[in-house]
Amino acid sequence: MSALRNPLPEPSMSSSRAVSPEALEALWKCFPLAEARRLQEILRSAGDLDEPSGSEVQQAFAMALKSLPGVAEAILACPNVLEHQHLGTRERSAESLIDALCIAENSSIEFVMPTGAILGRAFVLAKLNFLKALGYILDQAGPKAEGRAGIVREMIGDTIFSKLAEELLTAAISNPHNHAELKRAAAQRLLSMWNNRLQVPVGEFPPVLLSAWKARLKVRATFGTLMGVNELFSFVQNESESLFVSHFVREHVTTDERDAFQEFLFGLSYEDLERVRSYMREEKIQVISPNQVRELLADHNLACSIGETNPEQIYGSYCRRRLRADYRAMSGVPGPKKTAEGYIMETLLREQR
Repeated sequence: MSALRNPLPEPSMSSSRAVSPEALEALWKCFPLAEARRLQEILRSAGDLDEPSGSEVQQAFAMALKSLPGVAEAILACPNVLEHQHLGTRERSAESLIDALCIAENSSIEFVMPTGAILGRAFVLAKLNFLKALGYILDQAGPKAEGRAGIVREMIGDTIFSKLAEELLTAAISNPHNHAELKRAAAQRLLSMWNNRLQVPVGEFPPVLLSAWKARLKVRATFGTLMGVNELFSFVQNESESLFVSHFVREHVTTDERDAFQEFLFGLSYEDLERVRSYMREEKIQVISPNQVRELLADHNLACSIGETNPEQIYGSYCRRRLRADYRAMSGVPGPKKTAEGYIMETLLREQR
């Protein structure tokens, strides 16, 4: 991959003049081709917006130009994780890195990660901050910007889901209950992701997971009887990949997998769902509403996400569910020992999909 241009020319900004095309070349190289083209179109059409929105869009790109290419340049300057390196009397290779990752604990896995991978994580968050700032501007720019605001929201979701895919692979590697072959398969996928951080579009990640997360965006948990019928019906309607649902409704699905799927549909942990069920039994009620669930759980951060879903909330839900699952795996208490996404990811790794 060619290096980014350096040094970068200073962007020239005014209410009527955009950043120069020459300067922007370095910014476009920070994104996969399809994303770069969408951003180019948004910037080109900034002049069509009313003030101050048009100028604010240009300013958002100017700020991104000052930050993103520098981090991207540092990532590209790091050694290729797939190549051999000589470090004194030692050698480092893709195989040795995979070996080190597979024996690392979850709490110490960052100490094993190559510099490019660590910078890559920071880049994803920097990219996300740029897209969110751009999205805020377009959301307030009125009807003229509605289509462009939708494009940016989709890009924000893709960025968050790419981060979530990386977390899933890391979880598969660091789970002490997974066998060596599965860990190594996850590590190989992770190395490929690290080595192509800037140019691999989100569509290259497992489509079954991307499809599931995007379908989950359109599901509004109504709770009701807690059977999940309405949620499941809504999810199936919006999912293009059938593997996710079929995995959890197959004939020999385990109790843990079934419970993990319910966690995913409702956005709550097994323990929270059990608490709601216990309340319904005590109160002798057959149906419960989202407002009642909010009041019962009395957790502000959790309550804000009940009934509403966006990519950040899906990511937050995954992190909460994974933390609980890790605890159950260590303590042996009832409930799923992995997330629904974790079960699917491991199925894909075993089948090398």
